[in-house]
Amino acid sequence: MILSRRRSSQVRPSLDQYRSELNRCVRCGSCRAVCPPALHQKSESYAARGRLALIRAVLEGRLALSDAYRDRLVTCAGCLACEDACPSGVPVAAIIQAAKEQAVEEAGPDLIRSVVGRVLKSPGVLRSLAWLAPLALRIGRAGGEGRMLAREHRAGSSEGGLSEDVPAPGPRKRVIFFPGCAVSSFQRDVARSTVSVLTRLGYDVVIPKDAPCCGKPLLSLGDRAGAEELAARTASLFSALGADLVVTACASCGLTFKKEYPTLLPPEAGMPAVLDIHEILSEGLPGRFLAPLELRVTWHEPCHLGRGQGLSGLARHVLRSVPGVELLEMKHADQCCGFGGVMRITHHGISEGIGQRKARDIIATGAAAAVTGCPGCSMQIADALRRAGADIEVFHTVQVIEASLACAGQVKEPAAAAISR
Repeated sequence: MILSRRRSSQVRPSLDQYRSELNRCVRCGSCRAVCPPALHQKSESYAARGRLALIRAVLEGRLALSDAYRDRLVTCAGCLACEDACPSGVPVAAIIQAAKEQAVEEAGPDLIRSVVGRVLKSPGVLRSLAWLAPLALRIGRAGGEGRMLAREHRAGSSEGGLSEDVPAPGPRKRVIFFPGCAVSSFQRDVARSTVSVLTRLGYDVVIPKDAPCCGKPLLSLGDRAGAEELAARTASLFSALGADLVVTACASCGLTFKKEYPTLLPPEAGMPAVLDIHEILSEGLPGRFLAPLELRVTWHEPCHLGRGQGLSGLARHVLRSVPGVELLEMKHADQCCGFGGVMRITHHGISEGIGQRKARDIIATGAAAAVTGCPGCSMQIADALRRAGADIEVFHTVQVIEASLACAGQVKEPAAAAISR
């Protein structure tokens, strides 16, 4: 199936069409109080209010489309905190996105945008260059090493009486698990846990082979044409696989499918329903036996899971459903960790500074582990904690659930998972 393409202007307003929304900004400063790059840089031009002022100046011809202007656009972390805090309801993210796209259309992509675009458009190239990720992202490790959950698994298994595997009742439903770039290339343990848990909950799981990037990084760079190309390829792949449901364990992928694909694809594309793994867990775990895990954890709220998809309470509910898990709330749990997609590459100093704030908040809770629902956040937080000298592991929620089910003897190796071309 080949999807027809149409011009972005038909589905996404141009920057000029946001003039009235720009005028709704009353410059109250509410956005600056919650903007991670602005808090770190202590500069007006890094806050949403400052960025909107620059965009207005470009629209009115008072400011040239300069490198400094493009720099301020790309240092937006995309955390959506400004929109959440704005009393006037200004669609800040949409305006900044339109400004990025205009800048790319008028000035062309820079070197970083060109390289990132070429890599993301080729799953084979991305996979072969995965070993370079720690250098490009400047991270020391990708996430928790699993020592703590492994100990819990051994302790649970030694108790006996819970080793019999109880088949999931009812007919099995076929679902596509879309791992995304970060999980596929850097955190395959999250993929394994996700497939294992989905299988236990009664799903036949298909993992697309050579699935393309969802397109979110290209959108953050202002490359709408590239994002449209990836969206068309992804939708065609889903259509060929013939499943009714797509599950993702990456908050950014899920948000992109739910909120961006309707603007990137023509109506006839026919995307299947998309659910984040937390939505699956909240429905599938009630009534199932979960073995106790003696863990003191704190929860980091991924921006694209909480503010983006509105699943903040759901994720916490899933964690609290595991007996023995003590959830210690950190200060500013919903504040961006600083990964910010490509910002980790383009503006490492800002990204790392924001990450240091997050590490301090995690350490202050006294938790032994930090849990989150986004692989990018996991990489960023693990590196920030390592730099802070803290021996705190970082897990995805689904890894905690898998450990509990494994202790109860209700998880087997996900051999039933299919790999589809």
